[in-house]
Amino acid sequence: MLGHRKILAGLQETIKNDNVGHAYIFEGPDGIGRRETALSFAAMLMCEQDHSACGECKSCQLFSEGSNPDFQEIYSAEKSISVDDIRNVLKGLVIRPLYSEYKIIIINDADSMTVQAQNALLKSLEEPPPYVVFILTVQSGAAVTPTVRSRCQRVLFSRFSNEEIMAILEARYQRRRPEWAFIVSYSDGVIGTALELIESPEYMELRDEVLNVAGRLLEDKDGDIFKIYELFEKNNDKIDFILRIMLLFFRDIIIYNQTANYNILINSDKKDMIIDNAGLKLSGLLKCINAVWSAKRGLEYNANYQLAIEVMLMKIKDSYV
Repeated sequence: MLGHRKILAGLQETIKNDNVGHAYIFEGPDGIGRRETALSFAAMLMCEQDHSACGECKSCQLFSEGSNPDFQEIYSAEKSISVDDIRNVLKGLVIRPLYSEYKIIIINDADSMTVQAQNALLKSLEEPPPYVVFILTVQSGAAVTPTVRSRCQRVLFSRFSNEEIMAILEARYQRRRPEWAFIVSYSDGVIGTALELIESPEYMELRDEVLNVAGRLLEDKDGDIFKIYELFEKNNDKIDFILRIMLLFFRDIIIYNQTANYNILINSDKKDMIIDNAGLKLSGLLKCINAVWSAKRGLEYNANYQLAIEVMLMKIKDSYV
């Protein structure tokens, strides 16, 4: 929670001033820390010791064990939250909290609620019991109906700067590794993405494979496209990651080609590989980027996977013919 101290401090101040709202919308991209902040806020609200999230009172102990009856959390099932999901939660609102001053309901990915589910929730938002606090986490408040949105206090989660993400990583892991410069840049201000890459070594191994393939496409004019395709076939569930790695690689070559400054490269830990390709013509590199973007757009519109990837690979090879 290092990155959201200001948000938590503001929420804690509302508790101290006895100004807690009955409903909040936590808005920001996936992985930014919306749920984690909601859980921290819930822990403060339910703590029996001056709302300090002491970890020692009965309410805090039950919360940490995941068995506090004053707390409920909803997740989207099958990509949406149904009206029945909401109704099941609302049934228990008439029962006053057993251990603390508040009863907390967190609705994760509330922007996936059906219209019927939002309408079912609306009545409780309009006339909530005084002890109930709803926390809705969303990527975009625009996906929630105006009537629901107007009855919630909005808390906006902004993307972090690269410096903030690096500071969070160093505080968490007590060290710094060369590949973190890439991870921080790739994460685009979302701490969850950075943590996922660090804690999933297979992503960094895949990155090395993709960069090697991209390098071969630029260097080996007689390479077997269908042999190279095997990497994409084996990792089709990670195609968004693969294509973005390729785009960033070509972007870095262009940046170094134009500036000769490796300090502003995203793949700074692979600068030798980038420098080796910096002599390529700008027009060819732009064709490579267009080939990747075309494949990405095609897949977003359900194009045939194998055909889209093989066409992209051939276009990249033909960029320097």
